[in-house]
Order: sequence, then structure tokens, then C-alpha cells
Amino acid sequence: MRTSWLLTGFLSFCGISLLASSTPAARPPQYLTLRRNGAALPTDSISSRFEVSPNESRVLTLTIVPAEAPDDPGLTIMVDEFKPVPAVYRFKEILSGHIREASYRVGNVAAESKACALNDGEVRVTAVDTAHHLLTGTYRAVLCQTNVARAAARRLVLEGTFAFPYEVR
Repeated sequence: MRTSWLLTGFLSFCGISLLASSTPAARPPQYLTLRRNGAALPTDSISSRFEVSPNESRVLTLTIVPAEAPDDPGLTIMVDEFKPVPAVYRFKEILSGHIREASYRVGNVAAESKACALNDGEVRVTAVDTAHHLLTGTYRAVLCQTNVARAAARRLVLEGTFAFPYEVR
């Protein structure tokens, strides 16, 4: 017993601790919200994902899946020319040749942002944590239903906030 105390004391004196634990850096809090026409929908954080392509003209793809339909594609927003810095990416700039569009497929509802006459959606990135691969910001997409006759098509406004991890793929 005395020997183990002496050994522990010697190792501590040399800067080696047997009981020391290295605490990993705390991960920032994560959240992902979705509202459809103002009504809050819980999201499935396992099926939802944010991806950034690794090439020069980076494409950011946000896939936000409602918890009620984890096997459906959900809301997908594509933003090209993405830079990992805080910025606003507006859908109206689609006329400039940038790809900024959204689609929504849940259950029997299919909608696209390009189907609406007014395409005023945006992705607003307010913070980028490259160490933890975390994006923070808001999104808003206006989509029009495409799987029904034009006269019966509904307009959907999908919006929310995020502090969510992204993958480079």
C-alpha cells in the first residue's frame, strides 16, 4: 500500500497523473426548427443533414426532415457558391445563374420553389464554426405544390432556425 502511494506521488511529481482525465472540448448546442405555414413541426435530427461539397464552387445542401415522416425526403434547399462565412443567400438571385432552390416532399405533398412566380426565399448563415463543422442561421423557402392541378396548388412557406453540424462530402 505504501509503495503504491509512493509511486503515485512520484508520478504526480514528474507530471504524470494516473487519474487525470482529459475533458474533450464542449460541443456547441445544436438545434433545428421547421415551421410550415407558421405551424411548428418537430424535426428528425437523425435523418436531417447539412452537406457542403468539397470542390471550388461549393454547394450547400440543407435537408430538413419532419419527425412525422422520417423516411420522406422532407425539405431540401440547395445553395451554390457557398462560402463558409456568415452571408445571406437569396433565391431571387437565381436569375444571375446561381442555383438557389428548394423542394419539399412529405407524404402526398410535393412542392418546388421554382414553381412559384415569386421566389423570395433565403438562407441566412449567421455563424460558421469550422472547428466543430457547425452552421448557425435561418432559412425561409416559399414553395408551390407541383403534384396537383395548378388551380388547386397550395403555397407553402417553410422556415426555421438552425445550429446544426455539416459534413463535407
